[in-house]
Amino acid sequence: MNRHPSSRLRSTFHCLFSLIVGVFGWASQGVSQEEGQAVRQIDVQYIGSAAVSKERILSHVSTKVGDRVSQAKLDEDLKSLFKSGDVENASIFSEPVGGGVRLVFKVQTRSAMGNILFRGNSVLASTDLRGEVDLKSGDSIDEEALRKGRDGIQKKYTKRGYPETTVSYNVGAPNAQGFSDVTYTVSEGGRGVLRKVTFVGNKAFGAEELRKQMSQKEKGLLNIFSKKGQTDANSLESDIRAIENFYRDHGYLNARVLNASRVRADEKNVDLVITIDEGQPYHVGALKIEGIRVLSYDSEINPYLRTKAGSIYSGEALREDIRLIQDQYGVQGYADAVAVPRLDPSGGNQVDIVLQVSEGQRFKVREIHIEGNTKTLDEVIRRELSVSPGEDFNTAKVEAAQKRLMNMNYFSSVDVMPVEASYMNEKDLLIQVSEKPTGTINLGAGFSSIDNLVGFVELTQSNFDLWNRNGGFTGGGQRFRVSVRGGSQRKDAVISWTEPWFLDRPIALTVEAFYRDLNFLSDFYDQTQYGGSFGFRKSFTDSLWGRTEFRGQQVKIDADPNASESILAEDGSYLDTSISVEMAHDTRDSLFLPRSGHKLLAGVEQSFGDLDTNTLNLEAAQYVTLPADIIVSVYGEAKFVNNDTPIFKRAFLGGANDLRGFHYRDVGPKDETGEPLGGDESWFITAEATVPVIDKVRFAAFYDVGQVSGGPGTFGGGTNSDYGIGLRLFLLGPAPIKLDYAIPMQSDTFNDSSGRFNFTIGAQF
Repeated sequence: MNRHPSSRLRSTFHCLFSLIVGVFGWASQGVSQEEGQAVRQIDVQYIGSAAVSKERILSHVSTKVGDRVSQAKLDEDLKSLFKSGDVENASIFSEPVGGGVRLVFKVQTRSAMGNILFRGNSVLASTDLRGEVDLKSGDSIDEEALRKGRDGIQKKYTKRGYPETTVSYNVGAPNAQGFSDVTYTVSEGGRGVLRKVTFVGNKAFGAEELRKQMSQKEKGLLNIFSKKGQTDANSLESDIRAIENFYRDHGYLNARVLNASRVRADEKNVDLVITIDEGQPYHVGALKIEGIRVLSYDSEINPYLRTKAGSIYSGEALREDIRLIQDQYGVQGYADAVAVPRLDPSGGNQVDIVLQVSEGQRFKVREIHIEGNTKTLDEVIRRELSVSPGEDFNTAKVEAAQKRLMNMNYFSSVDVMPVEASYMNEKDLLIQVSEKPTGTINLGAGFSSIDNLVGFVELTQSNFDLWNRNGGFTGGGQRFRVSVRGGSQRKDAVISWTEPWFLDRPIALTVEAFYRDLNFLSDFYDQTQYGGSFGFRKSFTDSLWGRTEFRGQQVKIDADPNASESILAEDGSYLDTSISVEMAHDTRDSLFLPRSGHKLLAGVEQSFGDLDTNTLNLEAAQYVTLPADIIVSVYGEAKFVNNDTPIFKRAFLGGANDLRGFHYRDVGPKDETGEPLGGDESWFITAEATVPVIDKVRFAAFYDVGQVSGGPGTFGGGTNSDYGIGLRLFLLGPAPIKLDYAIPMQSDTFNDSSGRFNFTIGAQF
């Protein structure tokens, strides 16, 4: 039990006490009789310990020596003392002294924090628990801070797998110096790692389907380092509601969880047994929609409804239908339109659904207000909006604006809401954003099966402003990146800047400078290139975009004297200037783990300067999701270059990103020593299926096939293929860690036919 009242109650008591003293206390203490007399002395008298200094007490008092006694002013002084939180009780009395009065503030000070002690804790050290209490020695004891400390300690135990832990605290009596020790008593209980969840009474849905509805997950060997296995009463209550809602969404309106009990399996683990009464599924007898006047029911609503008479009742389908109706009104400016459902029993296991529509009136946008952006310029936010003042208040556009602003990744939260305006048929649009850090610096090391060990440092600012020096070069919506990488096989340095709205138009301008020293391409030559580029990218629709780029670079091929004549012929420096154009149609639902959609891309590049080459590149991909979240993808790419192309422009295959059963760039024409020379044409197709194993881990099976032909080589060529398995680990963010083991099926005599392991981080865009 806590001995002291809450801070809020104490504050209320103090105010009431000061009011009582102010009304009744002065006469009894003799202060009111001294009204107008000179104050000759002011003293402090303590009841109990002097935990708060005299100087601190008097710092809250406005009456000073030399003032005239004012009952109103002393009343305010007393109130100020109570508000300070330094005193439990206070009063004022006076006594005559030569030529005036002596005022005495009689106070009982609040205890100051002494030591924080812990009892009963064996799993967690006292030093770990101490960090949960936001008070230090000498602070005034704050009940709210003590309660937060207790709750923090309890959560810490829950995360460690002790859901039955209880924590209480006790404030000791003050010592002679006014310090009170606080003791937290911990009853740890038994450890409760969730080992197994069992369902009883479930016939319509399997245990695996029901487990997906729960936030609590079973602990297993494959997730020993995750948060799975944590269990507590609050999470269990939430999971019970989620299971019941899942049943109701699928027509089982009377389904309920009869019992959910934690059964101790051993000293460490608990099992969870959930007993369900499913009831019977309900069907829709009839669907009625009332109140529609503005829209056409037959053409604008009925064809798109998911809820149909005779179908099994679905709460999810009903919610989507309500959303559909409100959106249909919203796109025409009826921002306040609502549809309220009512379920009427119609005999047996049937319900009639009535949707009562309240249309409201049509609104236009008057003004758009933006709040919370301390860094980001208003114009950076406004240019992402598809709705403007004077237009209909289109709720679909408003929702799209909210998503676009969140996708900028500048804000931790974005709230877009209508606000009543001065005119009846207008609404203001209020956009409230909460900014988050947009600059990152990454230091570390990585490894891939292509370029071995690489150390790197990378600085990125995704909300950069080249022209805002005083504001730390932030807030303009530009992107700036500096990256330096170095290792045994490569050295890279890149600096780039992107303006997404060049000349105030939705055209992205990107400028880049780079240096690359690539030693991993071959054992017989090194390739160094440096230069720069600038390009423009424009989106024509949500899925169609185009890009053009101008690039200039100096390329040097440094061939080993012992290389073949074909390699030695490539030795030298080349000035390569080029222009490229790409068009793409991309409907993928994600860049890193697409589950649906396709990508089609066609690109051409023409080189000038020392070269006169042209390149055609084609890509196609399709993604489909099957039951059990099995994702099937088919990706293909073809490249064509003209004859007499230097080696750094030719087509190569082999490695982690195409034919995984072969060494990097090892597929295709070769010289007499077996060194790859590249070709004029290449194509490859890869088919892959991934299956979820556990959270953030997917199993992959794949088949790759491709060919490189043409060019100066006289050996190798032909079709090459492989098959294999792998893992996709989403542990470091959206970009997966890819582990693949592939075995060649078809290969030329120069390629190793044994299996190869590939390790990469990232995804192909």
